[in-house]
Amino acid sequence: NMDDNLLQKLKEWRRIIANNEGIDLFRVLQNKVIESIATLKPRTKEELMAIKGIRERKFNKYGEGILALVNKETAFANFVKDKPYTVSNYLDLLNNKLSQQEARVQGEISSLEIRENYLFFSLKDRGNESVLRCFMGNNDYKLCGISFEEGMEIIVDGFPEIYKPNGRFSFQVSTAELVGEGTLKKAYNQLKKKLEAEGLFSPERKKPIPEFSQKIGLITSETSAVIHDFLTNLGRYGYQIQFVDSRVEGQSAVRDLLSAINYFSDKDIDILVIIRGGGSLESLQAFNNEILVRKIADFNVPVICGIGHEKDVPLASLVADLMVSTPSIAAVTLNKSWEKALSHIKIFEQDIINKYQQVLSDKKHQLEIFHLELKEKADFIFEKFETIKRQLNNKLETISYVLKDTKTTINRFQDLLFINFQKKKDRLFGYLERAEERLRIVDPVRQLKLGYSIASLDGKIIKSIRQVQRGDKVDILVSDGKIKSQVNDINNK
Repeated sequence: NMDDNLLQKLKEWRRIIANNEGIDLFRVLQNKVIESIATLKPRTKEELMAIKGIRERKFNKYGEGILALVNKETAFANFVKDKPYTVSNYLDLLNNKLSQQEARVQGEISSLEIRENYLFFSLKDRGNESVLRCFMGNNDYKLCGISFEEGMEIIVDGFPEIYKPNGRFSFQVSTAELVGEGTLKKAYNQLKKKLEAEGLFSPERKKPIPEFSQKIGLITSETSAVIHDFLTNLGRYGYQIQFVDSRVEGQSAVRDLLSAINYFSDKDIDILVIIRGGGSLESLQAFNNEILVRKIADFNVPVICGIGHEKDVPLASLVADLMVSTPSIAAVTLNKSWEKALSHIKIFEQDIINKYQQVLSDKKHQLEIFHLELKEKADFIFEKFETIKRQLNNKLETISYVLKDTKTTINRFQDLLFINFQKKKDRLFGYLERAEERLRIVDPVRQLKLGYSIASLDGKIIKSIRQVQRGDKVDILVSDGKIKSQVNDINNK
């Protein structure tokens, strides 16, 4: 279970560290890390380093202080009554218990002493002579946005502590706020006049709200109803929302609001939205804080403030790039460019449909005219076709008669041709038979069979003795073969 006492001590320790270093709370330790420490109560370096968000660099810077707080809680729980304390241990025990007694105290400032880094003053009870000595760091003093004066009535937040070197009891003040509607109104008017003279409320200085914003940084309290109102009225246009939870009530909210704005300073957002519900001048003090107002004025992207109010408009709203009266209107404002675009799209859509219908009507009329023209031309073509068809049929009938006549003529010529061909063939066969008989009579082979021979030299028939010489090889062809011979002698007639 989470140790609430330890959690409060860790938060106060973080606040002091952040003030001394001049940085935001979350840059020391984030809330989740502090809550883990208050739950797990790590007593060693290893146990502390096992917590997500504590790395070597963080441990080197803050580890000893964290472990001292945790171990001191444990040590005090183990003290035995009859064992004597050292003075230091006893004061530590008292301060540990006193630090858990956070309170809001109202009184009149007296014996004010402002030094370079600290403020020492007393709060006097108007009803009697009771006095509470107070101590406040200079960073906290600047952050509260009030110029302390003796006789001024204020409410301070903090816890009691005994200063160990001299045993002096004092109230450690973390923030302060003015008391009374009149006093708050006076401070409000003075700061408003000062900022107005500097031109911080001038329209020329303000950044235009971008159209079609999608990446939204949102600052408000997660427990308030306004976040539901904002998200409910935000349209479905693909918004990407980064949310930072912050107190929004009273002067004590200043630190949270500044931390949240600083968180968004390097984030990729299109617009920053700060919202809260309505309230009195007293409950809206944080939004009239000079440091917060200047932070909003100098922010790097446009800021929308949707802060309800009963009478006086918060200075944070006046300096914002756009002021709206409620968180719901802030959401509606972001929707406007998208809704306008959607409306234009619908108009364009209807315009396109109308033009399409007009074009369709024109084309339909043109098609009807074209259909009539096409029908007339088709009828003309069909009439021509029927005429040509009749003419073609007539021509085909004429051709048929001609072909029949031609066929008769061809058949007649065919018969004559066949008779003449037969006569020519018979005449040719007779000639061939006679020629064959003559060839048979003069056939050299027949002569060879009668005892004749044919002599040749190198394939040439020998007709004279002059064609040969002694020693030539002569071929002698007879009816049943060839004789190879050699010339031995040549005799003339």
